[in-house]
Amino acid sequence: MVGFSGIWNGRGKKAKAAARVLYARVAEAALDTGLYAQGAAIDTFEGRAAMVTAHAALVIGRLRHIGSAQARKTAESLNHLVLDGFDAAFRELGVGDSSIARKVRKLAEVHYGIGKSLSVALDQPAPGRTGALIDTIQRNGLTQPGQEGRLAEYLLQNQAALDATTDDSILAGNFDWSALRQD
Repeated sequence: MVGFSGIWNGRGKKAKAAARVLYARVAEAALDTGLYAQGAAIDTFEGRAAMVTAHAALVIGRLRHIGSAQARKTAESLNHLVLDGFDAAFRELGVGDSSIARKVRKLAEVHYGIGKSLSVALDQPAPGRTGALIDTIQRNGLTQPGQEGRLAEYLLQNQAALDATTDDSILAGNFDWSALRQD
């Protein structure tokens, strides 16, 4: 009986609604033209997907620190929405149904791999965090060559902003992304 309590009291719906708001915030930041115009992100389908993953990793990391059941369900729903977004993007590109599952599966593997690598780097103690993040960015080809430090600075700046935001505000999607530093 306990397993159904989340269904009856609406927590599942609350987490999905929160995830939809968070996904919109992630997509908005990840597709900001400034990231691509300044070379901090690669302007290809894969590069844009990687930026969605990077921003989602920041939000999911913050949800992990909240630690509540709602935060865990919201993080899970956010991951599902990211993958659904990849599927929708492939369909918009005209990828046929026969190959879309394979392409989404491959992109999902990349998403989880990059997300895990970024999470590990972002969770490093402060003295080594920037270097670990730059290595992760470089190893995964997330930015134009020579721009790894810039993207790392941007991600760390946004991680700090998310960390300074209240749990309730995070769950409601009420936070601001910091802009990429201009050259």
